Amino acid sequence: MRVDHSLTVGQTLTVARHSHALSVDLATGAARLGPADRSVWSGTLYPSLWAVLPDGSRALLPVRGTSVSDGGRVALSLGPAGSGEAVWAETDDGLDLATLSLDLAEGVRIVDLWFGASPLTDDQRVAAPADLPFWPDWRAGGVCVPSGRPAPAASFFRSWDLGQATVPLGAFGPAVGSPYAAAFPRPLYAAAFGDDRGWLLAGAGSVPDAALTLEARSANFGLRWSYREDLWGAVSGPRSWVNPLRLTWGDTAWDAYDRYFASFAGDAPDRERSPHAALSVWNTWGDFRSGTHDLPAAAKAAADLECAALVLDDQWESMVSSGVPHTGRFPNFAADLDASRSAGLAVGFWQSVGWIDDPGAVGLTDDDLLRGADGRPRRANWAQDPRDPAQHWCLDPSSPRTRAFLAERTEALVREHRPAVLKLDFGYGLPGPDVAVPADPRLRGERLSQELHRIVAEAARRADPDVAILVYGLHPLHLALADVVALDDMGDHGAAHEGAGHRHWSVWAALAGTGGVTVNGSSGYDWAQDDEVLLDTAVLGAPGAVLPLLSSNPSPAARQLARRRALNRWHRRTRTWRPLWLSSSVGSLTAEPDVRSWGRLENGVLTALCLRDGAAPPELAYTGRWALIAQDDADLRSGMGRAAAVSVAAGTLRLPCPRPPAAVARWAEGRAAAADPVWHDGVLELTATDDDLDSGLEGWTVDHA
Repeated sequence: MRVDHSLTVGQTLTVARHSHALSVDLATGAARLGPADRSVWSGTLYPSLWAVLPDGSRALLPVRGTSVSDGGRVALSLGPAGSGEAVWAETDDGLDLATLSLDLAEGVRIVDLWFGASPLTDDQRVAAPADLPFWPDWRAGGVCVPSGRPAPAASFFRSWDLGQATVPLGAFGPAVGSPYAAAFPRPLYAAAFGDDRGWLLAGAGSVPDAALTLEARSANFGLRWSYREDLWGAVSGPRSWVNPLRLTWGDTAWDAYDRYFASFAGDAPDRERSPHAALSVWNTWGDFRSGTHDLPAAAKAAADLECAALVLDDQWESMVSSGVPHTGRFPNFAADLDASRSAGLAVGFWQSVGWIDDPGAVGLTDDDLLRGADGRPRRANWAQDPRDPAQHWCLDPSSPRTRAFLAERTEALVREHRPAVLKLDFGYGLPGPDVAVPADPRLRGERLSQELHRIVAEAARRADPDVAILVYGLHPLHLALADVVALDDMGDHGAAHEGAGHRHWSVWAALAGTGGVTVNGSSGYDWAQDDEVLLDTAVLGAPGAVLPLLSSNPSPAARQLARRRALNRWHRRTRTWRPLWLSSSVGSLTAEPDVRSWGRLENGVLTALCLRDGAAPPELAYTGRWALIAQDDADLRSGMGRAAAVSVAAGTLRLPCPRPPAAVARWAEGRAAAADPVWHDGVLELTATDDDLDSGLEGWTVDHA
C-alpha cells in the first residue's frame, strides 16, 4: 500500500515490521531503523545526483521533498536543476520507493545516482580524503554482502573494515575497479547494514539501468548507480525508475535477504521449469583446464559414477561463442556425443553470453560490439586485465545483428546437438560504464548482462522448451531466466579453502530454495575436500562437479568415488524448500556464515540432513558424519517411508524406526545387497567402518514398514 496521504512534508513516515521500525522524514529523506533506544542504521533515502551541469561543472544535486499529495505522492525538488516525484509504498516486509521520476534541466547529465549521499560542509571537506563535495551517509555497525571477499570467503564487515572500497552488487566486478567478484552469488543488487540488534537491507526492486555498487568510505556507505552520461550523453526527456529502492529488515542479515528475495515472488515466470533441471551434472572443466580433452573417457567415467549429464565446458568450441565444435580437439565430436548418450548420459554445453573471439567470422561488425566513447570496440576478460592475452570482443545486444547471431547460434546448437542443459557464463566479464556501454540506453548497466542471458535462454527454449538453463547468481529477477542455479566452482575460494567456501556459500544458496529453481551444489577441484561439498549438496539438491576425472593426481580414492555415486543416485529432485539450520550459523559481525549440521524442509517435512558435528533433530543420533536423504515425501524424523543414508566418516547412525524395517539394502560399486542391520526398541542402527569406506561403501537404503 502507498503511504498515508494525510502525511505532510515535515512529518515522518514510520513503518513498523519484525520488531523494528523504519522512520523517514518526507522533507529531507533522513531515515533510521531500529528499536527505540538507538539506531541499527541511519542515513538519507532520497537519491542525490552527482551530475555534470550545462556549464560543464560538476555538482551534487540532493533531492528534497516539498509536498505530499493524494496517493502518497511526494513532490521533489532539485533546486534550479529540476523537479520530480516519488511514491513510497509500504510492503509486508518493509518499504519500497515504488516510483521515482525526475525532470532535469536541459543539459544536466547524470554521472552517478546515489542512495545514501549528502553534501559536505566546507569545514567537513577539509577533513575529507577526496576532493568531493559529498560523502556517503549511511551508517551502521557493519555491512553484509554475500561473499564480498571471495578468497577466503567473507560476507560480514565491520563499518571500518572496507576502508575506501567499491564492492560490486551486480554483474560488474573488476570492470568497476573492485576486486574480482565470482559469478556466484552475484547478481545480488542489494546490501545489508546493521549489527547484532538487527539488519536493514537496501536493494533494487528492478534490474538497474546502471552499474550497481556498494560504496564504502571510511565508516560510511551508500549505493551508487553509475551512468557516466558525461561520456555517453544524457537521455532525452524526463527520467523515471520503477522500484529503484526496496527496503526489508530482520534480526539477521540472512532474514533481511530472505524477505527481500521473497518480495519478488510475483515476478516468477509462469512457464514450467525444465524436466532436466535436477539432473546430476558433471562438467568437463576439471579436465579441460589441464589440457585433457578425451570425451569418450570422460563420458565413461561420468557414467560409472551414475551421473545423469555430461556438460562440455569452455574449450569445446572452435572459438568462444562460435557454437561449433573444435574439430582439432574433438575429431569425432558427433560420434562422441552419441556414445555418451548410449552410456545413459544426457549432454550439455557451456556458453558465453557476452564474448566473441572473431566477430567477422560470424558476420558481425564494429557496430555490433560494445564500443568506447572513441567509437572503437572494446575487449575484455574475466579479470579485466589489459595485459592478459586471452581477450574477447564484447557483444552489444542493442544491435539487431548481435541479437540475431545469439539467437540463431543458440537455436542451431540446441536443434543439432540436443542438449539437456545449457550452462551460461561470463555475463560478468564485460566492461563497465567507465569503458563501454550498449548503444541503447535501455540496455545499459545491469540490464546488459540480463538481456544477453535473456536472448540466449529464450532462443534455447524456442528450439527445445525442455532444455534446462543453468546460471550463476542469486537475485530472483536473474533466476527468473533459469531452471538451475549453480554455485560457481570452489576454486574461487583458493585451493586450501574449497570445503570451507562451499559451507559458506551454502548459507546464501539456501536463499534460492523458495525461488522455484533447482540448486546445483557444484564442487571444487580437490578430491580431498569433496566430502565437505557432498555433505552440503545433500541438502542443497542436485550434485554438480568440475572435479578432474581423467587428470587427477593422485587419482580419487574408492571412498571418494563411492560418495559421488551415492549422491548422483539419491539426491532430492524437488525445487522448493527452506533450511533447518540446527547448529549452523547464518553469519554476523563476529562469525562468518558456516553450515555445520543442517537440513532441508519441504512444506515443513524434513527431507534431507547434513550431519557433521553431533547436532541433529531429537529423533536421531549419530557418530561420524552422515548425509540422510528422503527418497519419497516422508519426514526423516517419522520412521516412515524410504530413505538413503551416506556415511562420510566412520560411525553409527541411529534412525527412528517404530517397527522392524521392511528392507535394508547396503550399496557398493553401484550394486545393492540385502543387509541385516541392528534394530531394537524402535531404533535402527547403521554402522560404517573405515574398512567399509575404503572398500567403496556408498550407503544404505531403508524401506520402513
